[in-house]
Amino acid sequence: MNASVKEAPVVSKRTTCGICEASCGLVVEVRGDEVLSIRPDAQHPSSAGFACSKGTQFHHVRNDPDRVTQPLRRAANGELEPISWDQALDEIGSRLRAVIKNNGTQSVGVYLGNPIVWNYAAFATALGVAAALKTKHTFLAASLDINNYYVVNQLLYGNNFLTLFPDVARTQFMLILGSNPVVSHGSMMTVGHVREALQDVVRRRGRVVVVDPRRTETAELFEHVPIRPDADAWLLAAMIRLLFEEGLVAQNTIASRVNGLPFLKELVDVATLKRASVETRIPADRIAQLARDFVAATSASCYCRWGSSLGQFSTLTKYLVDALNLVTGNFDRPGGVVCGHSMIDIEKLMKDTGQVGYDRWRSRVEGVPEVAGSAPIATMSAEIETPGEGQLKALLVSHGNPAASGPGGRRLEKALGGLDLLVSMDPYLTETSRLAHYVLPPTLWIEREGFPIFTMSHTAVPYAQWSEAVVPPPPGVRDDWWILDQICRRIDIVPSPFAVVRALGKVGIRFSPQTLVDAFLRLGPMGDWFGLRPKGFNRAKLVRDGAGVKLHDHPPTGVLGKRLETHDHKVHLEHSVIHDEMQRLASRPTVDAAYPLFIISVRELRSHNTWLHNIPKLMAGDRFQRLRVHPTDARAHDIRSGDRVRVESAYGAIEVMAWVSDEVMPGTVGLPHGWGHRGGWKRAVAAGGACFNDLTSDAAGQSDRPSGQPQLTGVPVRIIGLGRSESNEPQATEESPCRS
Repeated sequence: MNASVKEAPVVSKRTTCGICEASCGLVVEVRGDEVLSIRPDAQHPSSAGFACSKGTQFHHVRNDPDRVTQPLRRAANGELEPISWDQALDEIGSRLRAVIKNNGTQSVGVYLGNPIVWNYAAFATALGVAAALKTKHTFLAASLDINNYYVVNQLLYGNNFLTLFPDVARTQFMLILGSNPVVSHGSMMTVGHVREALQDVVRRRGRVVVVDPRRTETAELFEHVPIRPDADAWLLAAMIRLLFEEGLVAQNTIASRVNGLPFLKELVDVATLKRASVETRIPADRIAQLARDFVAATSASCYCRWGSSLGQFSTLTKYLVDALNLVTGNFDRPGGVVCGHSMIDIEKLMKDTGQVGYDRWRSRVEGVPEVAGSAPIATMSAEIETPGEGQLKALLVSHGNPAASGPGGRRLEKALGGLDLLVSMDPYLTETSRLAHYVLPPTLWIEREGFPIFTMSHTAVPYAQWSEAVVPPPPGVRDDWWILDQICRRIDIVPSPFAVVRALGKVGIRFSPQTLVDAFLRLGPMGDWFGLRPKGFNRAKLVRDGAGVKLHDHPPTGVLGKRLETHDHKVHLEHSVIHDEMQRLASRPTVDAAYPLFIISVRELRSHNTWLHNIPKLMAGDRFQRLRVHPTDARAHDIRSGDRVRVESAYGAIEVMAWVSDEVMPGTVGLPHGWGHRGGWKRAVAAGGACFNDLTSDAAGQSDRPSGQPQLTGVPVRIIGLGRSESNEPQATEESPCRS
């Protein structure tokens, strides 16, 4: 540290965390360009003084010696070498022009990883790239675990982005399927300090019931109902069937707001209590009592996420979750499921940019429906490998690691390596960026404006916040949107989803994403209308405030009728695609004799997808990837804690260390995802482990049919004990908590 920095005053700056959907408020202590510490912001309207170690340790990502801080180019010898920004951008532009000349604009694609959701400028620009190219090769990380939400939202409510979420602060019965919010901090529902919020349900004499194959950190705190992986749809269908049978459906409440109740009744007819009990391994009387207790509660909300969103029937499951909330009258009311209240009208914004819709076109090779303007990641390998018009030849990746997070084992990695041009905008040499022809270093969320536009649409305490960058990026690092815009200038396109903006750009009038989003805010229902409504919002006013402005104590209720975008402003339950999925579910064998166990992915508190395994404090202690095996299954396979185990599926195999524990139910094994690194992040690579997704398939027939989401949990497997581990990993004990 030089003398001038030492003499600089310490300044506190406010921002929001850009790692997960909690979007916690943070206070960052800064001296000059150096981050001294990060702590929770007690004044934040939503998180109110809570933040996890991932956010408070993020400055170590900024200062990581393995971080890429200058453009890299793949040399003739295959190694990556430093290159100037101008040279990198000029060469990328030249190579893209050649690809387009030979194959057309539809041969170019974009991939947007999870972190870009907290980067509104890059997100808008990347969608603009796809719109300007008129390419169908737009891939979003959402197609791994959220597209089922977007399909159901479009079918039932007329807009992919109209998401209803639990009103946790006022509910008396919270039914959670396949989610571990105590660790994940909530997804598709943003609840500040969600652990406390759930415990408050019990403190006011309500109930929280967690349905999960694993006794998760959330399940340990509340009532736990074990269920066979990927069987949630059976449980929900049986509950709804019983409500119809016993006359417990809230007909008077919902009759005028819904179309398709007879369809729903017929749909769930196959789900008798006896059949559902066999499929779920939950006793029939417990299923029945759960349904009766749910409808009898003064308010109730059913919620599903990660585990339920990664199975073969994730769209059907989400449909049945919404249907259960609907038929019990827990829709658009306090304590039920509610609509968000964002400072920006997300539904209108996405509709205006052409993203709203479903099955308007299908993928070139496998015929998988588009969802919200994008193609599923599971189709990417086939689109690269299969010759013909529209074959994917060049790909721009922003903050994504599809080679590790995508399905299909090593197939996608091989396909990515065969592209004519792969450009990765990433702060690390990951499993994906290490394959790239060019690696361009982007800013981190702490180095750019904070504007949690995505999570504002489903936050439990509606608020408005827009914060400036906390610190400047290193000298060789640039904003993602600027990188994309510079590439577009070199191939003579204007990256915008709006035709009028592209036309203006062609005559030299270009707008930054900041200007456009600020204009959308100012002209919206909460905007200042460019001074005509002084109490309204604009970017400058929110930046001056810094801490965020609470809009309401709770999300509004009684508003769904105005928000619905179906032609008659009713919820539409009848859809052939849902009928077909129920038929497919009913015909699926319960167990594959060749692969009699099911493997589920495990989320860890100090990990986030494939991120953060390179940070010393987040990897401290006994942190190794371990396969959870129930004692009954361990005895049957002669496996002890600390043994190496080979896990085989129909699609691949991995070797990991076992941990014998009744944390998982018999017949199920659990493995943390996001491990098994390769590339330039040294600590992450040294941590070892195996890639969970090497056990998965990207075939359309193995995915959720309506959404194209791959099956990333509940995969049938078999295990083979290999004896004691000879690695440097510590030997696990049955008492080891492994809750990192």
